[in-house]
Amino acid sequence: MVQSKKSCFFLSFILSMSIIGTAASPAEKKNATEQKQKPIIEEVVVTGKAPAQQPISRVSRIPRATIEALTPAHMGEVINFTTGVYATDGNKNESRLMIRGLASSRITLMLDGIPVYEPYFNSFDLKTISAANVDSVKVIKGASSVLYGANTLGGVLNVVTRRPDQPYLSLNSSFGDNQTLLLNASGGAAFKRFAVQVDAVMDRSDGYDIRQDGERVLRQNSDHERVNLNGKAYFSLAENSEIMAQVMFNQSEFGLPAATEYLKARIWRFTDWQRLQLNLGGTFPLLQRGVLKIRTYYVRHFNVLDQYGDYDFSQRQWESTYKNHSLGAIVSGEYPLFERHDLKFNLTYNDNIVRQQGDIGDPWEEYNRGVLSVGVEDHIRLNQKWTVVAGVSLDALYKDSGENESRFNPIVGLRFMPREWLAIHAAFAHKSRFPAMKSLYGSSGNPDLRSEYGNSLEAGITFERKWRIEAAVFLHRIQDMIQSYRGLDGYRTDMNVGRAELAGIEAAVSRRFRKVEFSLNYTWMHSEDRDTGLPLDYIPASQFNTLVTVGPFSGFSLTVWALAASSSQASLGKAPPFQVIDIPGYATVNLRLEKRFKGFMLYLIGENLFDADYFTEPGFPMRARGVRFGAQVDLRKYK
Repeated sequence: MVQSKKSCFFLSFILSMSIIGTAASPAEKKNATEQKQKPIIEEVVVTGKAPAQQPISRVSRIPRATIEALTPAHMGEVINFTTGVYATDGNKNESRLMIRGLASSRITLMLDGIPVYEPYFNSFDLKTISAANVDSVKVIKGASSVLYGANTLGGVLNVVTRRPDQPYLSLNSSFGDNQTLLLNASGGAAFKRFAVQVDAVMDRSDGYDIRQDGERVLRQNSDHERVNLNGKAYFSLAENSEIMAQVMFNQSEFGLPAATEYLKARIWRFTDWQRLQLNLGGTFPLLQRGVLKIRTYYVRHFNVLDQYGDYDFSQRQWESTYKNHSLGAIVSGEYPLFERHDLKFNLTYNDNIVRQQGDIGDPWEEYNRGVLSVGVEDHIRLNQKWTVVAGVSLDALYKDSGENESRFNPIVGLRFMPREWLAIHAAFAHKSRFPAMKSLYGSSGNPDLRSEYGNSLEAGITFERKWRIEAAVFLHRIQDMIQSYRGLDGYRTDMNVGRAELAGIEAAVSRRFRKVEFSLNYTWMHSEDRDTGLPLDYIPASQFNTLVTVGPFSGFSLTVWALAASSSQASLGKAPPFQVIDIPGYATVNLRLEKRFKGFMLYLIGENLFDADYFTEPGFPMRARGVRFGAQVDLRKYK
């Protein structure tokens, strides 16, 4: 195929670049050795060496300490603890992310520098990303860097897994309601030139309870069994050069609970859900003072979805199979052109192939799509206080049918730091998102769809002394949003018809005392479908979360976290007039009590303590109160 030939050529080019990057002269090697650089990390966007460098857009960070305090099973249980971010559970039993009102299909998820998405739907499920070995999480909102590639209209979720700096072994297990069992083993070792990191997670449950007519009942078809395996190996070529190889494998079987009201009840199960990801790349010096990062990857999805006529699962009505894969490469780097200019660049290409079968015996359908992105960004330090950032990316879409498309996406920002503890920023960005293959070639597809695009404005401030205070105001205007409508012939077609506006304020406050650490996050947002005048779906006007940790006292620590959201709404139906459903506001409170011994820990987790009866999507009630007991063993604890 033409796209496959392009992929092979592009990957050959990448390998050539890696050889050039390592072939530094003796003088260059000496210079690279003498320079004290930041440790190599898995993020694909190269971090500059300028002191106290701050982003030009709002970036929220969730550190390893917060993840450990929550002991989550997957990323869907972590991501709510920042501003402007909201996760919903509903159809397909997925944990869907929203950043400032824009959903997963418009967001780029980066895992160790590699984009993670299902090629047909161009989206991702946070439940498939294990939190057991995550080191840090960054949520990049608004005017995100052009260096993350295409399809960042709604922002970027950047997840980095742990990297060992000494030998360690960690074993964790917990047991909860309805035979819920979570087992995790993680270990790593670092030697002079070689390091390895491995972890394995097994997560199974007979399901979860919900509140129904005042009673506590088991949610039908809510069981799951997941296995996640991850292995990384590093080989250091020199002080600032290394090669990294990684294998990630996920296998699951899980039910998709049917809607309890509003929507047609469908008994669906993923009898097999697999994702295999292979990453190979490295970090190398670029000439004398620059840095070059290279990542190549292959991702394969194999999913089998069955529909049944009853909950005995004896009457299978159809079985749909997906065999999808993506092949891609990323070249990114930084080079200081002049004393105050840091030039950054990124070149990304991915080739996506979808093969799907509607039912056993049906013919296989195959679709192909390629995306190329070239981005350049200059960070200009005018003086110690003022920095200007300007960049542009050219994103191109190559289709199976219909006209190819390209978009220019510029960004410009200003950062002012009158003190080391005070930063003010303002930024503007033009962003776009190409149609998913489902929208182009699915049953309601339209191969002539244009990309969605929009403008983002943001201004914010960061204050950090004893208190850390962050605040931002933002405005997004989106054009050509893709929606599905039923025509007079009775068939549905995806069309570019929507316009949306999202505006809001977000603020975060955190402080650490001797034995107490807390954070408060609040977001207010106004959203509007400018074609109908109605608010956008699933977006509460106000969101609040807090996390407080007290201790340790004699080895005991207590963590309490709470989430609250105001009411929102959802428009259900295939075409206007839609049925508008109110989603009531809710609040949940959770706690974790732990007791530490030397190299050993016991913990108790209570979730939804007050047994709140709520939902984030109509027809899909959230789980009732739950309890988990756990134990963890750490040998030479990871730092």
